[in-house]
Amino acid sequence: MAEDIASLRKSLEIYRGLVEVSALINSITDFDELLRAILEVARRVMQAEAASLFLREGTDGHLDLVIASRGEGEFSQPKIRVEAGQGIAGWVLAHDESLLIPDAYADPRFFRGADQSTGFRTRSILCAPLKWNDTIIGVLQVLNPRGKQAFEAEDLEGFEAYSNLIATAIQKLRSIERMREQERIEREVSIAAEIQQELLSRAVPDEIPGVLFASYNRAATDVGGDFFFVHPRSPYEIYFAIGDVSGKGMPASLLMAQTLSAMQFVFATTTSPANALSTLNSTLHDHIVRGMFVTLLVGRMTPDSRRVELASAGHCRPFVARAAGEPIEVLTEGALPLGVMPQVSYRQGKVELAPGDYLVCFTDGLSESRDPRTDRFFDEMLAEQLRGPFDSAQSIVDHLVAAERMHRDGTQPRDDLTLLVAAFR
Repeated sequence: MAEDIASLRKSLEIYRGLVEVSALINSITDFDELLRAILEVARRVMQAEAASLFLREGTDGHLDLVIASRGEGEFSQPKIRVEAGQGIAGWVLAHDESLLIPDAYADPRFFRGADQSTGFRTRSILCAPLKWNDTIIGVLQVLNPRGKQAFEAEDLEGFEAYSNLIATAIQKLRSIERMREQERIEREVSIAAEIQQELLSRAVPDEIPGVLFASYNRAATDVGGDFFFVHPRSPYEIYFAIGDVSGKGMPASLLMAQTLSAMQFVFATTTSPANALSTLNSTLHDHIVRGMFVTLLVGRMTPDSRRVELASAGHCRPFVARAAGEPIEVLTEGALPLGVMPQVSYRQGKVELAPGDYLVCFTDGLSESRDPRTDRFFDEMLAEQLRGPFDSAQSIVDHLVAAERMHRDGTQPRDDLTLLVAAFR
């Protein structure tokens, strides 16, 4: 009779523990807090001296001991890796079965090294897999029941039910954390996009004596790596640039902002477009992540001579849309993009713009835009699209944006697209 009462009390205590775990699933939203709570309840419900929780990432064939407890409020995170089949926890992972070990030192699967290194003496073990949708996501074990020498069969039954609830709690928190991380990333991307658009909205001054500019920027994703910049040094010389950072997304956006910042200082003191590229390259090289680079076209406009000097760091060659005659491609001399080597010399050429001529600069989001029906690239028809006459720089921008959109035939753009069109007044 006394044994039946004790068994009933034990079952009641386990039931209370299960109810507590169920409450934890709905109340705790911090992952580390949940792990600590799991061990506290496991030790109390099973009346155990110690508890350990192992987790598995994906379908890897190992477990990581993420948290252990040997007393109320006492936790450690030893970061021990256990391969499948190694020790009691590894055996449970490999065989997808719970274990009741009455005498740990009599079981050949037990690894004594942990006791030897900590001074803790393991007598008896309960160990169960944590399963979610028939997949083992971890292993929970408790050590040494208080008040008796070994765990019993009824302990294992309750422990397995407890482990099933724990798996649910862990997966729920993992899902919540993934959602939080996604929301955090989306917020950061949104802020980066706003900053980027703000930078580009101020990149071209409203009124510049002697010259006209029109611009356009469209990122293929939320944030991009294309940019442009206009810097009037004086009424007699105006520097401008259009560039493309390799890659997309946040890394490209950060490097784009860094390049824009550097250009403000370089353009204020440079002696020529070629000198500006060399200075920018040496300035940025040590700060560019390996594998990334920036293609850049830099120009200087002198209204008195109607001349544009140009230097290119691996960027797309611009076109001149003529008021009279066929558009021409400006044959800028090719050179390495910024960031590839620490020291690079750049050379420059020049072109003169007659009244009604427009210098059309762009990134490869225009030239490499592809027709999904024919695989034809837009650069094959660019000269044809620039046959005038055009009555303003903005009309060229509007025409090219519409033509590129039609060329893609409704498919999503693969790259950022940026245009910068310049002319003398």
